[in-house]
Amino acid sequence: MKVLDSSVLRVHRLLRRRPMVELSRITSEREHLEILKETFSGKSIGIYVHIPFCKSICMFCPYFKQVLRSREELNTYLEALLRELDLYGKVLRDLSLSVVEIHIGGGTPSLVPPGFYKKFLESLSDFFTVKCGVGIEVNPEDFRDYRIVEEFYSSGIDEVSIGVQSFDKRILKSLSRKHIPEDSVLAVENSVKAGFKWINVDLMFLTPSIKGYVELNLEEKLKAFRRDLEKSMDLGVHQITYYATIIPKNSPGHRLIDLGKLHQEVSAIDYFIEEALRFAEEQKLHLTRVYSLSRKLYEYATVNLEMIGPLIGLGASAWSNTGFYQYINVHDVTTYTKLLSENKLPALYARRLSKSSRAWRLFFDQLSAVILRDDVFKSFRVEIPIGLRILLKLMELSGLVEKTNEGYKLTKRGILEVYKAVMNYVIDVPIKLTDILTRDSVSHLR
Repeated sequence: MKVLDSSVLRVHRLLRRRPMVELSRITSEREHLEILKETFSGKSIGIYVHIPFCKSICMFCPYFKQVLRSREELNTYLEALLRELDLYGKVLRDLSLSVVEIHIGGGTPSLVPPGFYKKFLESLSDFFTVKCGVGIEVNPEDFRDYRIVEEFYSSGIDEVSIGVQSFDKRILKSLSRKHIPEDSVLAVENSVKAGFKWINVDLMFLTPSIKGYVELNLEEKLKAFRRDLEKSMDLGVHQITYYATIIPKNSPGHRLIDLGKLHQEVSAIDYFIEEALRFAEEQKLHLTRVYSLSRKLYEYATVNLEMIGPLIGLGASAWSNTGFYQYINVHDVTTYTKLLSENKLPALYARRLSKSSRAWRLFFDQLSAVILRDDVFKSFRVEIPIGLRILLKLMELSGLVEKTNEGYKLTKRGILEVYKAVMNYVIDVPIKLTDILTRDSVSHLR
């Protein structure tokens, strides 16, 4: 039975480049910090903070997370986050860096008291020039109370991404989400009322049918997806991000496959993307990414800088990228907090990135942004390798991109193919590595 748990999506042969990730264990903290400083590729950086806690684990969640057991556990973790920021901040302070993007992901960042984010911003300002607010992911049920929403807004949060997934209770049930459609409506309405600069909602499509539990045919799922798009815009959100449902092998729901109870129409993924493109055209929305529609040419701050850097990631499982050096934190909360209580850095693995590698990473990042602008490569001082130029020409001849005055732009066919290539990358790299590094962290560091 085909499900979205491995690279099963068939994409154009020109987009089948399989990423190779070779990591080395960090053995010297001093050497790690020296490389960190010498490989910074610019003066503007992004900050990513990972909050790994959830109230419960969703059936198909691929991210590093765990159920929050106590308020004390959360406070210990938050103290460790500030300590990690302090350790890196002291090392990087003399580089005169400006923070232009801050994203809090998870897990469930909305479980954290709003006051922490104000404290975090104040600490960040001790080391860097902060030129932006904070964007966080929130669960709908955490934003039902308007007073709480106001507290988040007042703490320096100016962008929110609400994990709606769907306004259809059948879809939510198939994803084992705990919130109900009314929670999502209230969360969006409260966010609009509070005045957040940018409000994104995440929607899920290609959700599985589970025998004897939630059984929807393809037509019903497509109609539900269209209604979700319409409802989101009617509520006044600024951006919609839509994801195909992945069934990770390490997720609780994957065992349903062996039991013959789970069905997913993987080959129908194009239908959903085409529906989103039709909706964008009808509503005159901007396609800011192959998976994102916006009212303006602006997108919610995510970890896109992880691809090209510079980005400093804080928290258990966080990834960082200076531009030419990538490192990854330990994937275990207990070990993470223990290391920082001893004033030791939690970075576990790292690798150098060549100029060619950086060019290819920038290329694929821009490819997902629909338009590949020549000036973007120039702004990052990246030389386009001959192999990449040849690939672009072949993509043009194959009808995936078309030449413009700015550079290249994806065609409709290109958007469909790149979306699937992005999904294959997510499955092949972040999701698989999360599973591997979680097991490795527990076995080697506890």
